[in-house]
Amino acid sequence: MEEPVEKPVHKEPPPRNLDPIILKIRSQLIQQRNELMTMIKSSQEVERNIGEITFSNEIDLASSLEGREMAFQLSSRERNELKLIEEALFKMAKGTYGVCEGCSKNIPVKRLQIMPLTPLCIECQESLEVS
Repeated sequence: MEEPVEKPVHKEPPPRNLDPIILKIRSQLIQQRNELMTMIKSSQEVERNIGEITFSNEIDLASSLEGREMAFQLSSRERNELKLIEEALFKMAKGTYGVCEGCSKNIPVKRLQIMPLTPLCIECQESLEVS
């Protein structure tokens, strides 16, 4: 059976009129997205390979199941982060990146540099955590 040919990752043109700092964040997010996609594909491959292993005893089986659970949890976390990255990149393209989803004020660039995936300004985040 022939292996599927992997499609090359296309570089999206940067949205116009973005602040240079936001462009740098965008570039980092794209790199992070590509790394996560590679990790997810690798994790899926490990999952497939584990399913084909035969076990000689119960200890091997238990160890394998524990490894599968860890791989699933990592994969789930990676998928969630990938989703957040995609949302941030979409907002950049749409021109709404850096706008707080709570109060619609601009999120300070310093906060975005530290937490590029945050949808909330500090005030809204703090009030969310208190409630």
